[in-house]
Amino acid sequence: MDSSIQPFSFIDFYPERGMYNPGEEVCLILECETVTAGKYSFVMQVFHEINLMIIRSEERELASGRNKVKFTWQPPLNTPAGYGAAVSLENPLSIPNKIETAFDVLSDWTQFPRYGFVCDFSRLRENEEETMQLLSKFHINGLQFYDWQYRHDELVPPQENYLDPLGRPLSLHTTKKLITAAHDHGMAAMAYLAIYAASVSFWKSHPNWMLYDGEHKPIPFGTDFLGIMNPVAGGDWQRHLLNECHKVLRSLPFDGLHIDQYGEPKTGFDMNKHPVDLPQAFGDFVSNAVEEHPGKQVLFNAVGNWPIETLAASPTTFNYIEIWPPDIHYTDLVQIVRNARRLSSEKPVVIALYLPADRAVNNQLADALIISAGGTRIEVGENARLLSDPYFPKHEEIPYGLTQILRKQADFIIRYENWFGPLIPESNEPDIKVPEGVEAFFRKGQRGVSISLVNLKSESPLCWNEEHAEPDSFTSLEVEICLEHSPKNIWLVTPDRSSFSPITLEFIERGKMTIITIPGLDVWDVLLIEFA
Repeated sequence: MDSSIQPFSFIDFYPERGMYNPGEEVCLILECETVTAGKYSFVMQVFHEINLMIIRSEERELASGRNKVKFTWQPPLNTPAGYGAAVSLENPLSIPNKIETAFDVLSDWTQFPRYGFVCDFSRLRENEEETMQLLSKFHINGLQFYDWQYRHDELVPPQENYLDPLGRPLSLHTTKKLITAAHDHGMAAMAYLAIYAASVSFWKSHPNWMLYDGEHKPIPFGTDFLGIMNPVAGGDWQRHLLNECHKVLRSLPFDGLHIDQYGEPKTGFDMNKHPVDLPQAFGDFVSNAVEEHPGKQVLFNAVGNWPIETLAASPTTFNYIEIWPPDIHYTDLVQIVRNARRLSSEKPVVIALYLPADRAVNNQLADALIISAGGTRIEVGENARLLSDPYFPKHEEIPYGLTQILRKQADFIIRYENWFGPLIPESNEPDIKVPEGVEAFFRKGQRGVSISLVNLKSESPLCWNEEHAEPDSFTSLEVEICLEHSPKNIWLVTPDRSSFSPITLEFIERGKMTIITIPGLDVWDVLLIEFA
């Protein structure tokens, strides 16, 4: 045998589902390659927080070539609970000899939403199972079904096969298959609609339902594409659209509604020249939709973070915010997430941020900051492609390097979610001293506290909408923090290294301050501090 050929190699390791419900058996899939057929002994480990839950040996008969090996485990009923998993060969033959993944158990996906998207509902599509399995690798547990509808004013198509407003040939059968496949892989399916858009023919035939500008002209969207309707509470258009939502949720097994707006107009008038309070109209629509569809989730897009005060106070399931300039600094992302959580009594936050696939550093930093601040980001969907444009079908292929980064970050936040994933940020943060260029985020959990450290070290402020180099790494750094109790253990965990295993750190206490020396910071480190 050629000495350069490995007799065994790990290829991939991932869960079968984006999340698991309490009581469901977890299935993890190992893809590997062997030169020689035969029996191979594996060691499987499952971790919860810092603790090793199980370790067991399992033997498998493998064929030569590529193999898929399934490992199963029945987790406790506790929720929310994030777990890490690792598989290695009992008799080491490969380099590296370990491969890791993660999975979690949630009673509802909205406890810790990891939102993705699908937007191809074409008649010939046959890869719905493959698509959902790809998205499970990123732990996606909710999907926006973007532009699945027949018309903006008639959501459910009148026949099985139809053309959408842009002339795309779509199929209701495909939509149903995608919903079923999503459910089979632990993902919710959300039906997209727009709050005030109607086809031009419908718009022009209902002048009393239109929204008008300050010159009393009807407001179009695009050139001969859509018209803007008046969404005021109690109005004819709102009642019409709520009836359309009834038809959707009665005829298709969607889990809820994802309501969009276009950011403009922000003001408008009705047929009688009376001003329309659009934020109030948005909030009223959400309230009516929630009341009329108990048990269904309702989301509303705060485009450009507007009108976040109204939407955060409304009964949306969680905050969904699309960020645009002038909020171009990475620190703006942090403030937007924190503000939305504060306004909504700490509801989860999902951020839509459109970044090119060739800007790996921008994507990596944006995710680290959004997650550290208490949110997640909708970014991966449709056959594991990147959401890089507000028109979702313009998604981009993700380069291999960025795929690895996004997979590792996704595994990381699931593995340690009970420390910093769905936990509520502490409103009164203690005094934390870190070097200039490091953003620190403090969270308080049941077992202790966590401190996320994100590196923004640069000669000039970094902006997410501009291409830039990686931040300057720290070879070592010191963190000082005033803690309520003396630490028992401090660990360092990071998605920037080859393993998610915790590293024990030394610390000293000086008065009320705990001083921790960290061996380095590339992009994102997290300190886990356990109290005695």
